[in-house]
Amino acid sequence: LQMELLELQANTVLKQKFEDVGVPKFYKYLDEADFPSLRQQAVKIIAMFGSTYLCEQLFSLLKVNKSTLRSRMTDEHLRSIMRIVSAQGLKADIDSLVAAKRCQVSSQRS
Repeated sequence: LQMELLELQANTVLKQKFEDVGVPKFYKYLDEADFPSLRQQAVKIIAMFGSTYLCEQLFSLLKVNKSTLRSRMTDEHLRSIMRIVSAQGLKADIDSLVAAKRCQVSSQRS
């Protein structure tokens, strides 16, 4: 890992790429053959922050929805609310869904 860091510090092209794209995207540009340990460590660290953020965000939503004002809420109802709340950022691609669906016309006549 130390040798890989030294190689990275000496590489002016990669330094410029780091300045251009920023931290999370930079590690995609590292060659896996030249920097295997460094890439592996970067993936672990970056994934740690992403999953922690999501966990904290969902916990905050849980606290808002299960307050003392809503103490009679069942666990099933709370699970349903959490599913809806956590999927708020999802966007359905209706055009591709419709394009993938085939309409079938019945051959029976009345």
